[in-house]
Amino acid sequence: MANIQAQRKEVFKEIYGVSIFSDVLDLFEEDYNRHKNKGLSKVQELYKTYSYAIFFMYSPSSIRNNLVKFKNIIKKCGGKYQSNALEMFTIDAVYTPIKRKDEARKERITTKVLSSDSKKETITKEILISQISTIKEELDTKSYTVASNQKEEQVRAYRILFMLALATGRRFTELMKTIEISKRGTKLTFKGLLKGNNEAIEGHIIGLSYKDVKTYLKELRAYAQTENMTESQINTKYSKVFNNSLKRFGENGLISNELLAYFKSVQREHKGVLVDGEPNIKGCRDIYAKVGSVIFFDAQTDRDRTQTASRILGHHYVIQSSEGYINK
Repeated sequence: MANIQAQRKEVFKEIYGVSIFSDVLDLFEEDYNRHKNKGLSKVQELYKTYSYAIFFMYSPSSIRNNLVKFKNIIKKCGGKYQSNALEMFTIDAVYTPIKRKDEARKERITTKVLSSDSKKETITKEILISQISTIKEELDTKSYTVASNQKEEQVRAYRILFMLALATGRRFTELMKTIEISKRGTKLTFKGLLKGNNEAIEGHIIGLSYKDVKTYLKELRAYAQTENMTESQINTKYSKVFNNSLKRFGENGLISNELLAYFKSVQREHKGVLVDGEPNIKGCRDIYAKVGSVIFFDAQTDRDRTQTASRILGHHYVIQSSEGYINK
């Protein structure tokens, strides 16, 4: 218990600048009074900001008590969007319990379409594994295409990087240098994460064997020679080139239509205008999280797919940071 309280204080301090729950409530009251009449989006932002304080490593009964305290502040302070705010701060919005023996629920989650937004292209386990298998076959048979202005070793290295990003969900620099993957029995471990206090996590791989990942990581790093480079140096030298290579892969039909459509559906803002997204390393991590949150869902430990994504991405206890991967 003491350890949990210490971790909670540490997270509160990092997010809110204070470590005591009562101080967080005081901050919320100040923020709510400042934004309560400035628009519904402002109130929604407050909910996202302070939801950490509501559920972070708390039991369901404690979460309910925390919600009451936040709702009492909202009732006291009023505001144009008070009713909307009260609806946000409910137990259903923060914590959805899963019955541990509900295998039927797990089956439904496993087989459901992996898209929470009908505007986004759906990505399934079969689509992702098919793409990974296609790249591996190209690498094993050296059947990939190399343009006259390209070097074969570069094309091969970036096909490997693309495949590993989809299969492991790891970040660009982690794959290029820091990630260490080990296996004991059937359990995989990922070490060398760039976030999450560099703690090791249980590893999960989609579409490749442990031996495949180790082999291709070794080849990638032999090409990139990143052993003595900093994260900044690696990004400067390789990140833009890799993303440009991914773009060419898409243009040349080397990315499946389903994955390419998904990348494009995740729009970004450019000079104030929404434009179609392009294949990139973050998009690979997004796809991995969407598929992995279904494949690796565990009804014994995970209350929903967001928590599964949090676990396999290495976000540890900060579940909210994984919602973007599930809800895009």
